[in-house]
Amino acid sequence: MIIHYTSEIDSESNTITLLGDEALHCAKVLRKRIGDEIFVTDGLGTLYTCRIAEMSKTSCKSNIVDSKLYPKRNYELTISICPTKKQSRIEWFVEKAVEIGVSRIMLTQTKRTEKSRLKEERIHKIAISAMKQSKNLYLPEIITDYSWMDLINRNDLGNRYIAHCEDPDTHLSKICPIAENCVVAIGPEGDFTGQEIEDALNLGWKEVNLGPSRLRTETAGVVVASILAQINI
Repeated sequence: MIIHYTSEIDSESNTITLLGDEALHCAKVLRKRIGDEIFVTDGLGTLYTCRIAEMSKTSCKSNIVDSKLYPKRNYELTISICPTKKQSRIEWFVEKAVEIGVSRIMLTQTKRTEKSRLKEERIHKIAISAMKQSKNLYLPEIITDYSWMDLINRNDLGNRYIAHCEDPDTHLSKICPIAENCVVAIGPEGDFTGQEIEDALNLGWKEVNLGPSRLRTETAGVVVASILAQINI
């Protein structure tokens, strides 16, 4: 099953419209025609079965034949990660994290975060592509510019963990409970500063390690996503 994505859903006329790349992929790559059946998600958990009614070079309008809302998990997994100097590395992380299944990705600025200009539209497209490829009907929230102090002062993300390279005693898999909201913070390529770690711990965060190997930022992000997914199978 190939799934398309759009937010252009008109409940009054019971139609869905694919625009831009989604419409082009439907017409030129998949060679769909008027009357053909397609599957579309809104990224909010609903899978629509549609039949194409109109097509042009820039849009594809379809009538909704059926829809099914798939339940959301009863917990949310959030990963806070620092942008890398090379955007391609953080793009790789976003793709894999979405495929594995996370609820939220927060690209967080710390003292040692490498300065880079994030192409937010490209990151969003990568997340959509990964969602469709993995048949995940929920598009994770992606926050592309968040401050460290704002993050550690939040109390609405569930259990809070900070993974750093100063050899914490406890592995993430040994401390994170099953089916509860949680956030894991991963530092930049130079790791968190001692003050940043201390600030988080003073606010109730728990320090964890990800194993004996020292991991690149984006690798650590994928390891965290994998650990949390495995715990919550």
